[in-house]
Amino acid sequence: MWVKSLNGKWQFHWSPDPQSRPVDFYKPGFDRNGWASIDVPSTIERQGFGIPLYTNSVYPFKANPPFVMDEPDPKFTTYKQRNPVGSYCKTFMVPGGWKGKRIILHLAGASSGTFVWVNGQKIGYSQDSRLPAEFDITHALVQGENLLAVETYKYCDGSYLEDQDYWRLSGLFRDVFIRAVPAVTLWDVYAQPVVNLQNETGSLILHYSAANFTRKEKDGYTLSASVYTPQGKELKTKEFKISPIPSGFNKEVSLEALNLENVQLWYTENPLQYLVLLELKQKGKTIEAYKLPVAFRKIEVVGNAILLNGRRLKVRGVNRHEFSPDQGWTISKEEMIRDLELMQQAHVNFVRNAHYPNDPRWYELCDRYGIMVMDEANVESHGLSYHKRVLPGDSPDWEDACVDRMKRMVIRSRQFPCITMWSLGNEAGYGNTFKKMREVALASDPERRLIQYADMNRVADMDSQTYPTIAWLKQHLQGKAVRKGERGESSNEEQHGKYPSGRPFLMNEYAHAMGNSLGNFNDYWQLIYENDMLAGGFVWDWVDQALWKNRNSPQEGFLYGGDFGDFPTDKNFCINGLIGADRFPHPHYYELKKVYQPVAFKLVGKSPWVLEVTNHQLSGNLSDYDFRYILLENGNPFSEANLAPADVAPLSEMRINLPDISCDTAKEYFLTVQLLYRKDNLWAKRGDVFAWEQFQLTSPVRADKQKSAMAGQNIKLQTMETAESFAVSGDGFSVKLNKSTGMISEYQKNEKVLIEGVHFNFWRALTDNDKGWKVDKKMGIWEGEAENYQLLSVRLNESAGDVQEVNSRYLFKATKAELELQTLIYQDGTVGLDYRISIPEQVPDVPRIGLQFTINPDFNDIEWYGRGPHENYVDRQTGAAIGIYRSTIGDFTTPYVRPQENANRCDIRWMKFMNAGNQALCFEATGSRVFSASAWPYSREMITGANHNFELKNDKKITVNIDAAQMGVGGDNSWGLPVNDSYLLRPGVYRNSFIIKFGSLSSSL
Repeated sequence: MWVKSLNGKWQFHWSPDPQSRPVDFYKPGFDRNGWASIDVPSTIERQGFGIPLYTNSVYPFKANPPFVMDEPDPKFTTYKQRNPVGSYCKTFMVPGGWKGKRIILHLAGASSGTFVWVNGQKIGYSQDSRLPAEFDITHALVQGENLLAVETYKYCDGSYLEDQDYWRLSGLFRDVFIRAVPAVTLWDVYAQPVVNLQNETGSLILHYSAANFTRKEKDGYTLSASVYTPQGKELKTKEFKISPIPSGFNKEVSLEALNLENVQLWYTENPLQYLVLLELKQKGKTIEAYKLPVAFRKIEVVGNAILLNGRRLKVRGVNRHEFSPDQGWTISKEEMIRDLELMQQAHVNFVRNAHYPNDPRWYELCDRYGIMVMDEANVESHGLSYHKRVLPGDSPDWEDACVDRMKRMVIRSRQFPCITMWSLGNEAGYGNTFKKMREVALASDPERRLIQYADMNRVADMDSQTYPTIAWLKQHLQGKAVRKGERGESSNEEQHGKYPSGRPFLMNEYAHAMGNSLGNFNDYWQLIYENDMLAGGFVWDWVDQALWKNRNSPQEGFLYGGDFGDFPTDKNFCINGLIGADRFPHPHYYELKKVYQPVAFKLVGKSPWVLEVTNHQLSGNLSDYDFRYILLENGNPFSEANLAPADVAPLSEMRINLPDISCDTAKEYFLTVQLLYRKDNLWAKRGDVFAWEQFQLTSPVRADKQKSAMAGQNIKLQTMETAESFAVSGDGFSVKLNKSTGMISEYQKNEKVLIEGVHFNFWRALTDNDKGWKVDKKMGIWEGEAENYQLLSVRLNESAGDVQEVNSRYLFKATKAELELQTLIYQDGTVGLDYRISIPEQVPDVPRIGLQFTINPDFNDIEWYGRGPHENYVDRQTGAAIGIYRSTIGDFTTPYVRPQENANRCDIRWMKFMNAGNQALCFEATGSRVFSASAWPYSREMITGANHNFELKNDKKITVNIDAAQMGVGGDNSWGLPVNDSYLLRPGVYRNSFIIKFGSLSSSL
């Protein structure tokens, strides 16, 4: 083995500033007794030293380029911890078999400025925390034990180029190892694939950079290249004689092309990967060997489209920070694999490494899982430069650093087949520096992969813009949009070139998934599929940047910015993930999964039923999947059958006649079609659902509220009226209505209170998006309006003793909305509620319209017939099929890191709350109506008042919301864009009706 890991326990000392650091700590005789130990890799702050700090764009130190030690505002964390220093020491032995080799120290990730010593000798310095730093330490080594000392600075002048939206951490956060190389070595090797799409033939061009660590030119070397097919068969071998190698590091040399016959193309659906075994030989003896992954594929811009292997590519992408709830920047291979499993299950085909080069293992895994990658240079100066021509702009002082970061990234990553695009950075403004970065990227990448940079489309191969709305995209398709920054910053021709450009448009960031979000996502993709120019985009973002409150007890919950006393901070703006930091999917992950599925189904005919199936995959026939349908009758499985394989070629569609499916028009039927994995793979098991769609075949037919109650029991209702209430009772039950509210104050069965405090509900605990577009100000009139009314009348109408009717009329004082409520109480204890509200045109939109009450906490098992199983909203329900689902109150809610509106289910026909005694409290829609519902083991006031999910404590009651409607959650961005128009609740007339029943599950409930 020619690699030795230095990971593990290191001696460690932390200093809050450079002045207090142990200056001579690297010397062999320095007394380090009493020093702490630290794990490598890890982040210093998550090992208990210093303060993790989260900020989006504001620099955590006083911004005065290039200095980072100026005195900041006293509130800043850096006021007292001006520039923390980590002093690391590790002893190691060089393996005996490495004699005669050059020993290279490799730091895969060190933040942000790093000095290295070996045995007291200064070796060097490096910055750019996201690319590896390597040092030749051979001359400083001694026989036996060696002392390695590393000093990291949290901030350096390079930190001005690392102002990403993330946690500010530090230390040796990736692997540290030493490796042995021959005195004459291939310092860099690259096997460039070339493909002819017309006849699908290929060739390989080998590039190498040799290093000669001796003082004399060396000769007599050859390179042997063996090519193996994806199936492991040796395809071709060739030996190249190479020129004499002068002393030192040599320039890159390109060899004669190695021609191959037919090659198998690489697609995300089938990531076929060749292997090149490259051997450096001297006099026929192998002295060094490399295994190089190679994929034959071509990505290019043709006209207004991005093509992969000549086929139009739609980017179903996500942005991904490297993040773990334990160490932050230090992420395990297991977490990476879980990310890729979830991505593939959700049909993600492209990842943008936001906003820096990643751990090398990530690329290896993306190669294996077939995920395309946009590798992004570690260049962001958002706090000073966004949409400005400063830092780096045109400044020579910053140009070299940016060009160096770009070049090193390209050379490091170019061999990985998954890399199909480069990015020049993120939110760093514009200027000549980015032209130079483009030039060096193309010069370093013979494949000339596509280049993206949203802040300066002029130097990119495509147009990009962060967070465009659907309305903006429609304008752009007509060449009439105004290009701008994500907060409305103006742009110019020097940035983006002439408009319109006619190039493909790629959303480098869109659909901000912060908190309860990702509304109208399906609307984006309907537009994308309809227009070639729209190439798709990358959702912001993949995983919450949430840190465990207690690393040793993850169940205690998550923390975010400001929770460590860090300042400045953007608080929970780091909680933007489709999945939690613990890799548990949020509800909106399932929406993305459904919308991103590369298969569309549409019913286009009946008698017989005709299904149109569209295959959006670039490769892979749908006949590779099992095909079936399931028919639900009133929510219950009625029949299912396997269908003949759907022989639908890539990028084509077909109409398929379904078997005769007869339906009883008196019942409600839903047809679900599914494509299933036929065999196990890396991310799915045989029988897992690959793609699906659901169709309603018959309209719901339900009894009205009067007919829903049991009749003929000959039990007379008893009515008692007091000055405060009406009380209606029957066999074992009683219902009390408050005269001052006209609503049910208490529902009892067998002297046990089941329901309390029915009241109107027009508000919700604000989501992150709600806060961003200031719902509290724009719709704030509704927050207290549920209690701000005049009861115009309340009247009890007896009806022959078998039903009691209470009619109430209301005028809401601030909005002048008028509401009529009818409450019906039947002889079996069934209660019917029916209301109609008229909202004047001049009143602001309303967040929700419904009733809220509490129920007995014993009824904590939930079953419903509606959309599920996960939480869904009117603008985020594409991925929630209608069916009968079951849950518990604990699992029914969504534990958003910052508590907010959650747990809603749409299109409810009925919902039951059940206790351990097999009894159920059932809420059932009547007529043709359906309702939305949610339930929490706490109150809305608790949600509103809490900053973290772990602060929510179970109440002694369950809060239930039955809504006629609730507005969508939105998600175009989280700092100003509203819920889309079609998902708002405009002034007008709304009505809802449902019945409440109680009984045993063995009854007709």
